[in-house]
Amino acid sequence: MIQLQIHYKVEFEQALYISGKSKYLGQWNPEQAIRMTWTQNDIWVAEVAYHSMEYKYFISQYEKVENVYWESGPNRITNKHSIDVWNHRRICFQCLNPKNFQIYIAGSQTSMGQFQKRVQMKNKDGISQQKFLINIDDSQIQYQYHIVDKCEFSSPIYNVDINSQQQYYKDALLIFSDELTNLKQMVFQLNKNICYGYVPNEQNDYQVLKKANLRAVIEFCNMKEQSLLEQKTKNEEMIHLIINLYHFKQECFAQSLLQLIQVLIQKYQLLYICNNSLTHLRKYLSAYEQLSFNHQK
Repeated sequence: MIQLQIHYKVEFEQALYISGKSKYLGQWNPEQAIRMTWTQNDIWVAEVAYHSMEYKYFISQYEKVENVYWESGPNRITNKHSIDVWNHRRICFQCLNPKNFQIYIAGSQTSMGQFQKRVQMKNKDGISQQKFLINIDDSQIQYQYHIVDKCEFSSPIYNVDINSQQQYYKDALLIFSDELTNLKQMVFQLNKNICYGYVPNEQNDYQVLKKANLRAVIEFCNMKEQSLLEQKTKNEEMIHLIINLYHFKQECFAQSLLQLIQVLIQKYQLLYICNNSLTHLRKYLSAYEQLSFNHQK
């Protein structure tokens, strides 16, 4: 037998039921669902014959199934004992990692650190993965990968459309990404004058930028031993400048950044601003956007 548990406080004369895609669970017919048993601390329990099951919980009257209220979100699956949480789902995040880089994940949910901390993913057979219990009542579930090699790389921030997830890994919904293999060639747009992304290093990286009509590469760094401005490459088609933000005075950092970017826009019209940590880069660009917005008022 498989035991299923869920904590939920219902109104007087109501009960929790479990229904699903099997003869043991009533083939999604609420009138043939299993009424769960209430136990102390509002824990509801049901025992089901062992099988791989797809199921959901609903609330109805204790004596008779009527006025059915289903829990939100996609169906659950399991083939083992499970302790569930109402309107939560286990989600397994997986990403292709053939080089076995150290990969961390952060996200908007409390279980994922609310973007304030990162959780290291587990590597196995060229795939990194980590499971979380996610509150699906949250209208905007977001996550981001961080790859640590000789440098640190951050993916874009992705949104989860929980109701479109149809794949499963064991007892969890599966969100799989193979985009990280081309992470360094992603180009993001901030506004009509600024795109941003990772630092181009190989000829193929520059070809990607040229196809996007990006000819002025502005690389931000923060290095004590490096001069304020260096020119990495220059030819008829592309210029790559390295600007060292270390030399900006902290008390007027945002103002200096705004003035610098405005001068570069006047000269080149369209900029590709880059750094090997998108997290840091987005902080710089956020400061620029905020100050630029204030100046326009």
